[in-house]
Amino acid sequence: MKSILLTAGAMLLAGGIFAQSFEIGLNGGVSTTSKPHKSLYQGNDLVFNYATELNLKYNITERWQAGGAVGLTQWKRNDQWTLANTNNSSLGAQDVQLVLARHAVSFALQLNHVIPFHAPYEDYVKSALYVGISAGGVVVGNDGKVNYSRVNPNTPAEYTYASQYNFEGGYGALFGFQVGYSYYLNERWGINLDIAPKVAWVRTIDNRQGGANNDYNVWYWPATLGIHYRLGFARY
Repeated sequence: MKSILLTAGAMLLAGGIFAQSFEIGLNGGVSTTSKPHKSLYQGNDLVFNYATELNLKYNITERWQAGGAVGLTQWKRNDQWTLANTNNSSLGAQDVQLVLARHAVSFALQLNHVIPFHAPYEDYVKSALYVGISAGGVVVGNDGKVNYSRVNPNTPAEYTYASQYNFEGGYGALFGFQVGYSYYLNERWGINLDIAPKVAWVRTIDNRQGGANNDYNVWYWPATLGIHYRLGFARY
């Protein structure tokens, strides 16, 4: 009987330690994308895209945290292309949207250094600053389509222009870093602010323009706000 009680106590203790070590977070916000390096089309104007992330973190110690994150965003930029008619007369500059990724899904492992702040008269971490690095991969979803428009409704059909240019889908590697702050409303629930710039090296198969948009690398900067839930709470 004594051995059974000791075994049960050890299992409960192990379960408590396990529960106190993990937290899960869901964030949402915006992201911007740099000009894609090495591609033919780049876009001169920034566009704000949506950004979301689901992450799971393990508190190794009070100062170190490891985990993984799955992110979803878009990579879009705008540009203006100067048009001319068949007589080489200018039709002016028209807005063109460049869609590098309609959906960019990232998978990354993370390692953070944490600076914790304890609540007065409490035995759990009330808030924490962190900075860390990420590495993983990215899958780019896109269809390679080109959408056409007219300068105005009275413009002849032969004077249409590419108003949206989609890159092809592909895949690649990514590396980045993150800095953030978490504030816990109680032992379990908290809010989180995270800024996580990343660089992605993408490979596609695009035969247009001699494959000029086949390989590119791009920086993007997700800034998100979300909620975190601690499975228990860490007492160190």
